[in-house]
Amino acid sequence: MLLSILLFGGGWLYWVGLLSHWRNGLFAGAGALSGALGLLIVQGGIAPVVFPMLLFAAGLAGSLKFVYHPLWQAVGWSLYLLIVLALGFRLAPGFAPVTIFEILQAGTLHHIGFAPEKLILLLLTPPLVLTPVALQNTGWPGRDWPGLTFALLLGITLAVLVPLALALDFTRPGWMSGSLLLLAYRLADNLLFVCVLEESFFRGIIQTALIRWFAHWKWPQSPLLGITAASLLFGVAHIQGGGAFILLATVAGFSYGTVYYLTGRIHYAVALHFTINAVYHLGLSPSPISQ
Repeated sequence: MLLSILLFGGGWLYWVGLLSHWRNGLFAGAGALSGALGLLIVQGGIAPVVFPMLLFAAGLAGSLKFVYHPLWQAVGWSLYLLIVLALGFRLAPGFAPVTIFEILQAGTLHHIGFAPEKLILLLLTPPLVLTPVALQNTGWPGRDWPGLTFALLLGITLAVLVPLALALDFTRPGWMSGSLLLLAYRLADNLLFVCVLEESFFRGIIQTALIRWFAHWKWPQSPLLGITAASLLFGVAHIQGGGAFILLATVAGFSYGTVYYLTGRIHYAVALHFTINAVYHLGLSPSPISQ
């Protein structure tokens, strides 16, 4: 239970502190996550052999934020992307899932695990979110009406994704059943260690960098190209779910990228991503949540 409190309480403080420039929250969150890191090491989730890589990754992230030499930025970002991809796809050696808590359900004891790579990604990814690209004249004041922009894109995204998922036989309607405690944990884990991480990386870093790159080379409609390219990469990242999942993730990613570009606020992309995931888990995935 202590590990879950440090992970989710510390992770939330850390992310909110970054977003709002609330230094006390940021430092408190970082301290709690450091405690979680220590517990993961003690419990065997992170082997000593990876300590040099973790120190290198931390130093690399810091240098990318504060050292602006063009050559180092090019080399450093390449190394950073390789590290993030290795961690995200769980290809880095020295990590093992750790039981975060146990729950007795229907006479069976379920061990709920946590992948330590996600904690490292949370520490490395949100701090490097790039400054949002300036909004071009789209005819829609998304940065003046971010809430309305979010609500419209949420409605459009659900109206497209739900029929598409049903047509592809990817899912079927039905409420999840099982422990409310486990459901709460999985939703919290999805928010912090899926939506925050993926939106920080794919929209806050990849999409922003692609839009800037297309604009630098004077490609027409550079925001649209950047959003589309990042969405395709986001879809391919879900290749383990099969072709239908790739298509659905690409379509969803386009909506997440659009709301981020129009509002300039990463938390709207996170909120849209989380809402779509919650609708799927609660109403379109009828398998028991204990599985």
